[in-house]
Amino acid sequence: MRLIVKLLIFTLAIGALQSCVSKKKYDELAAAKEATDQALAETQANLKTLEEEKAALQEEFEATKAEMEGKISDMEGKMANMESQMSQVQEKLNMTEKELNAIKEEINGIFGAYADSGLKMEERDGNLYVVTSEAITYNSGSTALSADERGALEELAMTLKNNPKLKMMVVGHTDDEKMIEGAAYRDNWDLSVARASRVVRYLISKGANPDQLTIAGAGEYEPVGDNETAEGRAENRRTVIQPNAKLGGLMKTGN
Repeated sequence: MRLIVKLLIFTLAIGALQSCVSKKKYDELAAAKEATDQALAETQANLKTLEEEKAALQEEFEATKAEMEGKISDMEGKMANMESQMSQVQEKLNMTEKELNAIKEEINGIFGAYADSGLKMEERDGNLYVVTSEAITYNSGSTALSADERGALEELAMTLKNNPKLKMMVVGHTDDEKMIEGAAYRDNWDLSVARASRVVRYLISKGANPDQLTIAGAGEYEPVGDNETAEGRAENRRTVIQPNAKLGGLMKTGN
């Protein structure tokens, strides 16, 4: 009987011990699961954050991409526009070159017209001038032409008459001396125009066509000599004759 009681006590002790071991194991597993669940939750939260950051970066990338594509498209448009403008400029340059060649041929023709006339053409400061055998100069305040000057103008009149397409601009000049009271001309502007008019009227009287001639006066404002000296003032009292070429489209600006 005692033996049976002891065995029963032993069995109960073993059962209690096993029960204690199982509960400890369970607590450990429960704790491990809780830690795992927490880690999973943190991982899921981090994953969600990463996905949100990825979406934001993707959105930013798409916006930047669209902006860059817009800029590239704009640059391509500007480049195409510049190429078009360069093409137009080149076309105008080509046209200008043709016009320059045409003018050059015209000027060469003008030179040819003077070959046997005793006159010649000179370039001065980028302008063309008809040079007579005698310079057309004047006494102070005068418009009178000398015999030699009239002879040179007769040669020019014959050249104009034989070449009806030639156009000339006659420009009068003065020194800087002011008009005295009672003078025939109000000021140097009037005097310079009168000098040019005197030359033009003489050319017409010798056969030049009026539509070949233009009158201009520069007054005292284009001196070639020093107005501080008598010699310089004498040089400034003059009339010059320039070919009045029609430059056409060469002088046009804009589109």
